[in-house]
Parts: sequence; C-alpha cells; structure tokens
Amino acid sequence: MKRLVKILAPLVLGLIVAIPLVSAQGTPIGEADTAAGESVYNSTCMACHQANGQGLPGAFPPLADHVDELVKAEGGRTYVTNVVLWGLQGAIDVNGMTYNSIMTPQSHLNDQQIADVLNYVVTAWEGAAKLPEGFLAFTAEEVAAQRATQKTPAEVLAMREALQLGAE
Repeated sequence: MKRLVKILAPLVLGLIVAIPLVSAQGTPIGEADTAAGESVYNSTCMACHQANGQGLPGAFPPLADHVDELVKAEGGRTYVTNVVLWGLQGAIDVNGMTYNSIMTPQSHLNDQQIADVLNYVVTAWEGAAKLPEGFLAFTAEEVAAQRATQKTPAEVLAMREALQLGAE
C-alpha cells in the first residue's frame, strides 16, 4: 500500500496543480457561447453600432472590421473592455473616417454581461476568422479587474492613442 501511495502521490499532486492552470488559461474564443452577448448587444449597442456592426458614418464608428484590429494590438484587449465600462470621448479615426461622438459608459452592465458582449462583438460579422490563433474569450474576472480601475472617458481615449494602431 505504501508503495502504491508513493507512486500515485506525485501523479495526484501533478493533477491538482495542473487543473487550475488549465482553467486559468481560459476558453478559446471559438468555444465561447455568444448567444448571451448577442442579446446584450441587441438591447444595448445596436441602436448606435447597428445590427451589422457597421455603425453610422460620421456619428458612431463601426465595430465590424475594426474591433478585431483593436484586440490584436498590445493592450487592445484591456482597451476594449474599458471602452465598454467607462465610455470614450474624443476624436478617433476608424477606417479613414473621423468620429467625435461620445460612447456612453455601460458600467451598469454586470461583469458577465460585458464579457459576453465583448465575446459576441469580436466574433460577429466574420470577426472570429480575423482573430489571432489562440485568442481567449473575455471573462467576467477580466472585466472585474478593469472595473476596479475606474477611468474617465478621456483616460480611455489616451489608452487608445497608446495602442499605436498606425494609420486607421
């Protein structure tokens, strides 16, 4: 029996250590359930960004063919989370067009709703195919960490400028 314990103990310990590490790595975006996020998008975001994610030229920027570029940039994942939480104010250029309207904060949404809507937005309108390999779904914990930072819309704009997106 002691011999069996000596053999199995390292294996069991290895599993105990490995399981949380695997879960901490997150869910691949392709495995994320986006139905809840689509519902949040339809009730909260669609009026400005439209059903097709194209926004309204000159008023509200497109999310389609743009958010995937944002999340690819270093710091982009944190930036888009903060845009939803804290809003955005100031001129931005998206696909050659300048937008200078206000994105209102959506901090009334809970952390899971924000994670869900971000997962929907990055995968909708053929966006999933444009994401980097291994891209992980947004999580409520990730949103909660950003919620704790409390930023102004102007600070969120500064985050965007730091992304170094190049010519949009």
